[in-house]
Amino acid sequence: MKKIFALIILSVIALCGCSERPDRIEKKLEGYLQEDLKFMVAETMRASGKSGLSEEPYYRVKDFRLFDGAAAEIYSAYAEVDFFIYKDIAMHEKRKYRYDAVGRHWDRYFKELRFGKDSIP
Repeated sequence: MKKIFALIILSVIALCGCSERPDRIEKKLEGYLQEDLKFMVAETMRASGKSGLSEEPYYRVKDFRLFDGAAAEIYSAYAEVDFFIYKDIAMHEKRKYRYDAVGRHWDRYFKELRFGKDSIP
């Protein structure tokens, strides 16, 4: 009986320890996106100088989803983000991220340059 009770307690602790609060996941994403934006600006400045950069580079989160249940066992969140760093070029970079539930960190798995300006002025 004690073994079963201990097993149940350990299972509950393990389940609680594997999930992370949604607000904490979003906060981690914001930090990750800020770092990506800084890196993109620095990389562009190194390649072509400051002349082609926007005065205020920014990003927009186009899609953000949190997953529940079995869908959240490996990746518990998804984000699609557009980065706008160029001044006179109608081009932006689309990046996709997923939140690794086991490692508790964001993983960038897709990036692509696309033509077009921000749809929201």
